[in-house]
Amino acid sequence: MLNSSANHFELMYDQPFFITEKVSNNAFNYERRTNPKLYVPQLKEGKVEDAKTGEQTVFEDFDDDEKLHTCKGLEHFVKTYFGSIPVYIFDNHNHAFAFWCEQKHQGNLKDNALLVHIDQHKDTRIPDSFISKQDSEDLQKVFHYTNTVLNVGNFIPAAQHIGLVNGIIFLDSLYSLEQMQERLKLNENEGGIPNNIPGSNSNLILDIDLDFFAPDSDYIGNEFKLQIIEKLIPKASVITFATSPYFIEQSRAFDWLHRIAEKV
Repeated sequence: MLNSSANHFELMYDQPFFITEKVSNNAFNYERRTNPKLYVPQLKEGKVEDAKTGEQTVFEDFDDDEKLHTCKGLEHFVKTYFGSIPVYIFDNHNHAFAFWCEQKHQGNLKDNALLVHIDQHKDTRIPDSFISKQDSEDLQKVFHYTNTVLNVGNFIPAAQHIGLVNGIIFLDSLYSLEQMQERLKLNENEGGIPNNIPGSNSNLILDIDLDFFAPDSDYIGNEFKLQIIEKLIPKASVITFATSPYFIEQSRAFDWLHRIAEKV
């Protein structure tokens, strides 16, 4: 069950907790797993280097070959900054929804934000239920919804439903990166705002799943990915990173996270 003792969203993430019920990411093959229980770490302010693998299981599921993967996640989530841009680092990707709502609550994001989603996966499955726009203003309800209804594959429609996200650009292939490169070149050469790529200090969410750097995506060209991300960072209002332990070995995820941070 979730820790429900805190009265504020920040305090809810201030304490780690376990999900033991058949909800959120713990619902995957719940009946087939022994003692299904997933850990959600606390959020701490710090530096990129503070993102480290912990000892608790944060995701567990069977692969296509029916092999069970028990994945350790972050020791704790990290909130940091790239210059003045708030940055959140976490393991399972559904937590992005909570942190986007927090930034909306703090006035750093507005409704109808543009989402640039860099990921192997679209994460656009429809959740079992939606939080209302009114309830999304209550960050404690957002926290509960994020950790009981949302999972790693369905959080983007929730953000669209409340009007927080409008346009979405999916960067998940060589072709999509090449298209983005052309848009960015137009922006640099002409000083305009082509194809929904705003300039700096815009209402833009840059959402990066580090599984895009997993070995099965190496064919795209990791340096090319890094080049595009480097150009997008200054345009973001908020940046979220998922380390996705089920989809990428965590030391590899941290290596690319550090390389991205070095470009700031």
